[in-house]
Amino acid sequence: MKTVSDDLYRLIKSLTKPEKGYFKKFAAKNASGSKQNYIVLFDAVDSMNSYDEGLLKKKLKNDPVSRQLSVYKVYLFNLILKSLSQYGAFDNSASRIKELLDYSKTLSSKALHKEALKQLKKAKELAYKFTNFTLLLDVLIAERNIITVLPDKNIREARKQLYEEELAVTEKLRKSFEYSWLSDQMVICVEQKGDFREEDKLREMEKIISSPLMRTFSSANEHNMKFYYLHTHLFYNLGKNRLDEVRKLLLKEVELLEAESHFIDDNPKNYSGSLINLLLFSQMTNSRKDVRESVIKLNALRKKLKNKVSLQLELHILFHAANTEMLIYRNSCDMTRGRIAARKIETELPKYPNEVPQQLKAALLSNLCSFYFLDRKYEMALSAVNRLLKETSVNFKSDINFFARIMQLVIHFELKNYDLLEYLAGSAANFFKSQKRAFKFENRLINFFRNIVKQNPSEFTGSFEELLFKLKKTPQDPEGYNLQSYFDFISWAESRVSGKTLVEIIKAKR
Repeated sequence: MKTVSDDLYRLIKSLTKPEKGYFKKFAAKNASGSKQNYIVLFDAVDSMNSYDEGLLKKKLKNDPVSRQLSVYKVYLFNLILKSLSQYGAFDNSASRIKELLDYSKTLSSKALHKEALKQLKKAKELAYKFTNFTLLLDVLIAERNIITVLPDKNIREARKQLYEEELAVTEKLRKSFEYSWLSDQMVICVEQKGDFREEDKLREMEKIISSPLMRTFSSANEHNMKFYYLHTHLFYNLGKNRLDEVRKLLLKEVELLEAESHFIDDNPKNYSGSLINLLLFSQMTNSRKDVRESVIKLNALRKKLKNKVSLQLELHILFHAANTEMLIYRNSCDMTRGRIAARKIETELPKYPNEVPQQLKAALLSNLCSFYFLDRKYEMALSAVNRLLKETSVNFKSDINFFARIMQLVIHFELKNYDLLEYLAGSAANFFKSQKRAFKFENRLINFFRNIVKQNPSEFTGSFEELLFKLKKTPQDPEGYNLQSYFDFISWAESRVSGKTLVEIIKAKR
């Protein structure tokens, strides 16, 4: 049975209010045939809370659109894309350079070569300003095509000068690629640390950071190269667990962007990402001044960008900021603000089932799970961990997947689902054994659950005392990852021994 596509629905729902208004004006001028039919279909789809083709046909049963609905849907989809390509909210230096290139080609086709060169001059200035060397090469090629047909006695000198400029730009592009590749390698190495042997990870990190391009900041002589340089060193220090150095490098990233603010206007994503990370690491390193300032700057950026950027960027800022807030409230046991943040995530996340990146969604769910457990809302924690297991896999993000498998056991224990717990503990034991790596901390917990389900509740306290002793004596596996960073299992064991709440135990340690 053929599945009905909801592509049109999802595209329309992704539009901001200004984009919807612009589309209707655009359609009135550019749609072929009966323009009103496309507006009717647009409004009908936009009014739906979820896509239902049968309901849509009922809404349009008296309209000509219903007789060729599939055709109108395809045309409307493409018409919306055309309107977005011309909408100012998506305007940036790259689109402006491309536009000027198109103007130049049009003028050249009319043999208006001098006028075409004027457009290319503007494009070249923008390309240099925003260090867009890829498009700059296109501009130089277009310039070459024009000057080779102009009757100019100095053509040889002009062409030689252009050739040398092409070589210089090619060299800058090559160097920029090298910086970006070093940055990518470091990020992959650190973020996937659960999938590396510890000694291999450290060796790879040192190899990357010892590259000649990473020795001094002055070697990065263009904006994007400076950003890649800082980002590489940032992740290097993150891999070394030097959190205060990470915070200092994030401050430098923010300062770099603020010093050349046209880059923020052109691509706010880098700036928002730096601010969100600065907020997180400032909280982790107890730098209250930086926490306060990053919150102020982030709120100002949100206000500035509201209804002015793509949905993708809005979601990036919304959910990355929400995830950071959730992590901060979880770690600080600020239950009041944490509940507000959790409700916000639970309300907004279902609205974008396919638009939020999987890795970000997994981070949100892991933080929600830990916070709900901390708040003793175990059913909600179980719902979050079950969703997390569906979103992750060993290959996708092994450390979060490993955490979810252990956390599932802890939650079922608190829910007194002992029969199910016995089965899940056995399944978890087989899983971690199949990974062919040492999981000492995880195995301590799994063995504890396999044994405690066979005991009477009166014996639980003694078992938790033994678990607490073993966990404190068990270092994090050198080949593994820090399970405690996702949830404080030691404090949980302490709470069961002492009879105090988990929040009380964690707050007493601060």
